[in-house]
Amino acid sequence: MSYLNWFIKNFEEAMGAILLFSMALIAFINVLTRYFIHYSFAFTEELEVSGMVFLTMLGASAGFKRDLHLKVLFLNSIVNEEKQKYLLTLSYLLSFLLFMTLLYFSYFHIKDTIELDIRTEALNIPEWIYVSSVPLGSILIIFRILQKIFNLWSRK
Repeated sequence: MSYLNWFIKNFEEAMGAILLFSMALIAFINVLTRYFIHYSFAFTEELEVSGMVFLTMLGASAGFKRDLHLKVLFLNSIVNEEKQKYLLTLSYLLSFLLFMTLLYFSYFHIKDTIELDIRTEALNIPEWIYVSSVPLGSILIIFRILQKIFNLWSRK
């Protein structure tokens, strides 16, 4: 398998690892500068907090991809296999509805931050760059949910 195929197959995990490494490196550099030259890079907190939101969305998408999302296992244990399929589909559809709603409202949030030209405090960059993690993550999660529904109903 080529590296590109591996990256596409493990997109969430690879991007999460890169992001987590970058966040740890930034925090480590900040600690070193505070210790040795007694100066703190205040902007690093801003980067780390926004990175955490991106990381959360990537983790949620990876959870759906690996079928690790929340389930009501009690209901699955008391119904037959055919009904389990319908319960799982209902679970996926409710998750789909949740992330479509999140995508819808995050669109307006980004639109407002662009129109009002809201900028971050430390780095003075447009805030919509950080806020974009929510709709981008929602799109990725919606894609994974649709994949799961398709795989569930294409099985014999």
